[in-house]
Formats: sequence, structure tokens, C-alpha cells
Amino acid sequence: MEGKKSVAIIGAGIFGLSLAVALRDRQHNVTVFERSRYDQNEYSPEDKDVQAASADLNKIFRASYGNEIHYQRLAMESRKAWVSEDEKRGFPERASSEQRLFVNSGMLRVQPSSTLSALEKETLENMERDGLRDTQFVKSSPDDRQRAQSLGWQAKLLDFDIPNASPKVSYESVLDSTAGFVRCSKACAHYQKVAAEKGVKFYFGPEVGTVKELRKEQSDTAGKPKVTGLVTKNGTVHDADIVVVAAGSFSTQILPDLSYHLESSGGSIATFKIDPNDTQLWEKYSPERFPVITWKTQPRPDSGKDTGSIYVLPRTPEGLVKIGYRGTKYTNFQDAPDNTPFTQDGQWSIPLSPEESLKLPEKSVYSIKQFVSIFLPEFDGVPFHSTKLCWYTDSLDNSFVIDYVPEYAGKSVFVCTGGSGHGAKFLPILGRHAADILERHEESSSFMRPFWRWRPDVARKNGLEEGPTGSRNIGNPHAS
Repeated sequence: MEGKKSVAIIGAGIFGLSLAVALRDRQHNVTVFERSRYDQNEYSPEDKDVQAASADLNKIFRASYGNEIHYQRLAMESRKAWVSEDEKRGFPERASSEQRLFVNSGMLRVQPSSTLSALEKETLENMERDGLRDTQFVKSSPDDRQRAQSLGWQAKLLDFDIPNASPKVSYESVLDSTAGFVRCSKACAHYQKVAAEKGVKFYFGPEVGTVKELRKEQSDTAGKPKVTGLVTKNGTVHDADIVVVAAGSFSTQILPDLSYHLESSGGSIATFKIDPNDTQLWEKYSPERFPVITWKTQPRPDSGKDTGSIYVLPRTPEGLVKIGYRGTKYTNFQDAPDNTPFTQDGQWSIPLSPEESLKLPEKSVYSIKQFVSIFLPEFDGVPFHSTKLCWYTDSLDNSFVIDYVPEYAGKSVFVCTGGSGHGAKFLPILGRHAADILERHEESSSFMRPFWRWRPDVARKNGLEEGPTGSRNIGNPHAS
């Protein structure tokens, strides 16, 4: 790419912010458009109009990726960046966890049974391959337990009995001492300020920040228009050399060319709230004493399809304990606009309204309550403090989509989306890789380039093949 460009980014979530910072560091002129008033609510998930997955209390940080060692390495690169950013903010790893963006609470990967799953064995093999095996503690391994004891992790290597098992037996588990969580909303607010200080311009709000359409003109390439900018809802025209779509679960609605590659899906979130006066629970579920816990309720099938999981994070400074269920990634199929490049029976999945997203499907409630009865017994039978469907952007294969869109001439449209429920942890470094792809395209030095490219020949899988008749569709009367 020759010279510095004017770049308009649609979306101020994880992907948009990370790319905005990286492009500004490379001296490009960057403007970000965001329909939510994050400048006022600081990405608070409590705001009634917020739907984005980026606006969340906390997100898991993990480098455990089975045989996907490239994501393991990307996660460890990001971990270093989180620690460095907290140090620059004046909060090193030994500082109070309430002040840090990344909290190294550890993560307990509870297995579906009393033995290690195939996925877990792949993870441990790749951790060993990268010299990280000593950071992993297998509960049934005497050597690992002894090492956990000597390093101060033993108290988080928790033991949970398998219900109704006879004879009595407990779930196998692995404690990952590199893992933990990021304070997602706080991190987004921080990086938005960083971007603004670097000179990134932001337009927030339903009028000036909502993109109505992309501006297109004829090009010298037959059948391919060139995008020259965008128009916001208030009618203002903004010219740009490159328009980037980084709008999460709303990306397909802005750029229907993504309709084959992405699907909006809802993940179920429930919270409990601990009273600070309940000192026993307050201490037990603090990040200093309680790890992130993830539980794969069933082994991975031979097809390799992601079975999702249930997880819980340590309490927040406000006392909120968040539980997430991704065992069922709910869809909401509605009629797609005319001329949408890809539909299923004329429909596509889009997020529910904020109000409709406050109620969880019965299957989610049942699964979360089952999880609570096993892993969080103090909350068994306690009403939820809040519930919400958090809208993610699932790709064909759970890898992100970061590339130029070939349907547009002159490399005028770039996409940076498809987080598939695991993008937040990469906030500090994702933009560096994406910016290198944007600038250098096929000559990019990013080791993630082969995995993030435009993938029109990849079969629709990962659940995206189900369509409106599938059991995940909330609009389907037969959906569970």
C-alpha cells in the first residue's frame, strides 16, 4: 500500500478499537463510527440499549486451543501486551485485581468425565510444544499437584463430584495458571481513550454514528463497484479511501456480502449478586481465591463440531458472578433484504432487540441451573440477578474474517469481524495483525493471515448450515 490512507471504521468494539489504534500508529487518518453512546456509558453492559458482545463485565482469557496452536501463540502474545498495558497504567501484576484490565485468576478446565478429553490432550501437547506445560496442572497427576502446591496454585485446583456416580468419582480437571479474565467494558473504554488521544476521530450515537449505507461508484473493473465512503443516518457523507466493517453481530446488515461467512448468534448470560456483607461468599468468589471455571458438558464429537461450554468467572468489584452458556448458540432468523447474496429460505439471523434479549430460553436456564447445582452450590435455588442474550458473530470455522472483500474494486472495503465468541482477549494485539493485512495484504507477515482470509470456498459448518429450521432458531416454535 502506497501512502497514508483515510480509513473509516464501522464499529467501536474490540475489533474496531484494536484496528483503529494500530492504523493510527501507522499514521493513517482514522475515523470510527458507532451507533451506541459508548462515549457516555463507557461500554456499560447495564445500559438498556447496549447489545454488543464487547460491552460486557468480563471475558475469559485463555491460551488453551486444542490443536489450534496458532491461536495459542496469538493468545500468549496478547497476554504479554495486557500485562504491559496494565504496567503502563501503573498497575503491575501484583497490584489489586480491581484496578487491572487483565486478571490472572487462573482457569479450571473441568472435563466432561473423570478422564482427560481428546481436546484437552491436544491442548496439553501444544502447551508442552511451546514450553508451557509447567503452567498446566492436571488434577489427577501427583507431580502436577505438587508443583501447584509449591507455586501457590493448589487452592484453585478444585474438586467436583460427578452427580449420581456410583462408586463416587469426581470430574477430571486442568488448572491453567496463565489464564484468567479481562475486564472487557473497562478495557474497551480504556482503549477508546487511547485511540482518541492518538488522534482517532469518533462519531457516537444513533444519528451521527449509525451508518445508513456505503457510498459506491463505478470502477474500471467490470461488475465491481468501488466504495468511496459512507453516509450516516443524519445524511452526512464521509469520504474514505477504505471502509472497514467491524460491526460484530450487525456486520451482515451493514455489508450483506458477509451473509455467507457470518451468522449472528446469542450466548446466554446470567448473574448472581453477592452482598459485600456476606464476607464468606465475598472472599470465596474473589479473583484471588476463585478461578474461572469452564465445563464442557459433553465430549467433542467425531465431526469436530464445537459443543460449546458453560463457564463462571470470579465476582466483580460490584459483587456480580457471571455465568455464560454457549452450549446452544441461538439464532434469530428473519426475512433478509432483497438481493442479499446468501440466505437460507430467504432468511438470515440477526440480533433480537435489547428488550427481547433480556429473557433466556428455557434450555439455557435449565443448563445454567444444572451447572450451578454442581459447581456453585451456594447459589442453588437463588434467583438470578440478571439475564441476557449476548450477541456474537460466528464464522464458518470459528476463525475471524479479516481481509479485503473481493466484490469491491480498488481494495476499498475491508472486514475485521467474526469474533465467534473468543475475540475479546486479543484486544491489545489483534489490530496490529489486522493492520498488517490491510497494508500488505498477500505479503502480510502476520502468521494469522492464512486463517483470517476471505473464505468463499469453505463449507458452511459450525452450526451455520442449520438455517431457520434448526432447533437453535428462537423464532422456530420447535426450538428448545
